[in-house]
Amino acid sequence: MTSEDWMQDVKGLDFLKLRASWGQVGNKNISNYAYTAPISTNKHTYTFGTNFGADLGSAAETPGAVQERLANTDVKWETSEQLDFGADARFLDSRLSVNADWYRKITRDWLVTAPIPATAGTGAPYINGGDVTNTGVELALNWNDRIGDFNYYVGVNGAYNKNVVGEIPNADGIIHGETNQLFDNSKEFYRAQNGHSIGYWWGLQTDGIFQNEKEIRDHIAAGNGVLQANPQPGDVRFVDQNHDGVIDDSDKIDLGNGMPDVTYGFNLGFDWKGLDFNVTAYGSAGAELVQSYRNMTNVYANYTTAILDRWHGEGTSNRIPRVTNSNINYAEFSDLFLHDGSFLRISNITLGYDFARLARAEWLSQARLYVSVQNAFTFTKYEGMDPEIGYGTSGWCSGIDLGFYPHPRIFLVGINLQF
Repeated sequence: MTSEDWMQDVKGLDFLKLRASWGQVGNKNISNYAYTAPISTNKHTYTFGTNFGADLGSAAETPGAVQERLANTDVKWETSEQLDFGADARFLDSRLSVNADWYRKITRDWLVTAPIPATAGTGAPYINGGDVTNTGVELALNWNDRIGDFNYYVGVNGAYNKNVVGEIPNADGIIHGETNQLFDNSKEFYRAQNGHSIGYWWGLQTDGIFQNEKEIRDHIAAGNGVLQANPQPGDVRFVDQNHDGVIDDSDKIDLGNGMPDVTYGFNLGFDWKGLDFNVTAYGSAGAELVQSYRNMTNVYANYTTAILDRWHGEGTSNRIPRVTNSNINYAEFSDLFLHDGSFLRISNITLGYDFARLARAEWLSQARLYVSVQNAFTFTKYEGMDPEIGYGTSGWCSGIDLGFYPHPRIFLVGINLQF
């Protein structure tokens, strides 16, 4: 716009460009012939796996066959459609630059494995599981300036995203998550559902810890349900959402999700007479992480040190329940498993100096020695090993921490030579 004649008299604005774009792209990111129901054949073996057949005794074996998955001849490509409006601007002799975007991305006919009961006896087919809409804004500000021989720069950026699922083509509008993820025989605890974020946590809400017998009696007398068969002080008080006197699946609600609401970052640095310095950082806020390092069905499985803050007498804890052999307080998924995953990570610090300025040799134009630290510091309240958690086994649910190895801190020393 600043190339137009009518913008020439605008003071302080060096550059302004408005952008708008729309596009579609297809995705067939599933295996070839995935719409079919292939048959696998093999001889019988005694190990549990993908070999099938009949054991006729002693060394006798006969070939067998099994259907690998259900067929779905109606499956088709998914389509991502995105609309974007943005602006790029520079001010104050181009020392300040601003980039802003608003976007809306809709993924239609989402390719996903269908939820089927175990009694189906074979693998699940791929289906087109509805739509996923992401709407958000992105903003970046950068400042570059110099004071004599001192050049410096500062940049900050941030983004907000809202994710909503819709038009899932089944009766309840839900694609159910996998079971046996947190521990043996654990139930479904995440799902995709119309009107909710993809992969949201589905579980019970807690309201503290029963501190004494009177609190238990008052809770039950008020018509609220308890999950424990014989609740004791130190047990969790679960919220009876529908006040029917029973704690069951009808009391499970949306407890959040593992995707951050806001992501952000910054970088700053300078160079002065051959000396250069740079710091880069990024982070996120709003993600609720699921943490389970322990098999809750095994009473001998190890706890983390967080259990040291457990309830062990009236007033000692209102968050972590007492330790019992039954583990009834963790039998159903609840917000006890959730932790704030917000963090700020200093991802890189680099300091360098060009010694060629001292040598003043015509044949050597640069001899820069530098030291660098990657993943130098992480600031977070998350008590796990690393708050930056990726996707689980489903491929569409993020934020499940089963003990991922943390980002390593790496120290580098190097030299750049130019002749």
